[in-house]
Amino acid sequence: MSIDLITQLQQNSLMASGGLNADTLAVAGRANNRRLSVEGGKFNLVVNGNEIASTDKEIEVIFVKMAHTPSRTFYGSAYTPGAKSKPLCWSNNAQTPDADVKTPQAPACNQCAHSIRGATPACKLSWRTAVVQPGKPNDIMQLILSPKSCFGEEVNGKRPFQTYIRFLAANGINNNNVITKISFDKSVTYQKLLFEPSGAVPMDMLEVLNNISQSDEAKNYVTLRVYQETEEETPVAQPTLTTPSAPPVVPPAVVPVADVVEPTLRVSEPTSAPVAPKADVSSIINKWSAKS
Repeated sequence: MSIDLITQLQQNSLMASGGLNADTLAVAGRANNRRLSVEGGKFNLVVNGNEIASTDKEIEVIFVKMAHTPSRTFYGSAYTPGAKSKPLCWSNNAQTPDADVKTPQAPACNQCAHSIRGATPACKLSWRTAVVQPGKPNDIMQLILSPKSCFGEEVNGKRPFQTYIRFLAANGINNNNVITKISFDKSVTYQKLLFEPSGAVPMDMLEVLNNISQSDEAKNYVTLRVYQETEEETPVAQPTLTTPSAPPVVPPAVVPVADVVEPTLRVSEPTSAPVAPKADVSSIINKWSAKS
């Protein structure tokens, strides 16, 4: 293919649209991914793996979609910041391993020795959500919450995630009808988020948000997906595990999610190299909207 033809195709694509479309990005493995990380006691905006904004101030979001249950992932070794690894076992419902798990650690999560508080190595619990900022419904972001941010009691009018959603439900309020303020709990030494209502979503946005909640992007953000090698690919060597003694086996049962507790919490260790200041999350998202 000639350079002239490539140039012509590039010019046509730029004139026809604002960039690569969703189909091209998806098949090329470059689907746009926006994630709201909470590492280091800050809200960090990560786009396609690159952190482009950060703030330690409270933020406002609208929950457009939420996984109905927390999920579990088990890696078989201690977490190393920056290291890439794949889980050995995982569950989208925190009750039983997913059907495509090749090495399930137990028939059910409540029978697994790795899900016990203090287990080493331990299974990680998390809750996947999709959020947008008020007035910017097209910029969906994934927000993954740890158990410490999900379960617990009210703190000065602020609540952990599931406790907060139960509070809304008790008052007849849907998750996408309210603007939610998220802040860090300053009264504890570990990383924990708290949630509170800060305003009503405008009526003219409700239908838009309902449509966004049904989009593939929103559904992908609340679903735990683990890439599986094909038979033609060479599998990554997995660490040898020493499985701790399991508790007495009991019949599988649905575990109330409020009673499931994360045995360990992964935190990013600070680096010695100076980090360039990040832009404010809100200003970056404003620029996205201007380009849309």
